[in-house]
Amino acid sequence: MYKVIIIEDELLPRKMLREKLEQYFSDIEIVAECDNAEDALLEVLRLRPDLLFLDIQMSGKNGLWLADELLRMRGDTFSPPEIIFTTGYTYSEYMLKAFQLAAIDYLVKPVSRESLEKAVARYRERSGTSTGLQNLADAIHNEKLLKFKSYNGLFLLRPDDIAYVEADHDYACMFFANGTKEDVFERLGEIEKRLPPETFLRTGKSVIVNRQYIRKITDKSVQLVTPAANYTVEISKEAIKQLKNKID
Repeated sequence: MYKVIIIEDELLPRKMLREKLEQYFSDIEIVAECDNAEDALLEVLRLRPDLLFLDIQMSGKNGLWLADELLRMRGDTFSPPEIIFTTGYTYSEYMLKAFQLAAIDYLVKPVSRESLEKAVARYRERSGTSTGLQNLADAIHNEKLLKFKSYNGLFLLRPDDIAYVEADHDYACMFFANGTKEDVFERLGEIEKRLPPETFLRTGKSVIVNRQYIRKITDKSVQLVTPAANYTVEISKEAIKQLKNKID
């Protein structure tokens, strides 16, 4: 059984979520319900649940504060529970912060059965692989894999897997050498810090390119050629000038 705490300051959404969990998920045990973040922090430390359903907007301290506090407490004697955020808001800054805090999912109220089932399935998948996390960490270190968070979960890449990255408001879109792409819940500046500078070049404010795939630079664009895909990336004249200077 997975021990769950529901943290929601409104009675009706809390009741509806509890009823769905009790009706559709036989492996979930609701061990507590809280209507504010500070009480929830004490209950988490007392009951050590596996999973939180955590509202973001609450009176007093909000859900993001609680998630941040739990991460700060991580140590040898305490492992924070997994989190599925629930909220009535779809603001991009909330979504970005939620995924930066390694949330399993971000559900908009009223929470549907379908979205709840998908979120719980993600949790089960993650918890089922917990025994292999140390081996995964070793692989990340030894193979110099890069970690990124997307809506579909965490994904791991080698630098050669990335053709270029383009800013998209508060997020970024990553275009891969195999011709696919993925939305990343991080800002371009944060991504740039983790990319090896000997391989990647920032071109202007909105694009980072893998220099090994550059084949042609025109007055308006840069052409990238990988073994599986061709990309033409339009950038400003000033960015073109900067790119040529960096390559020279």
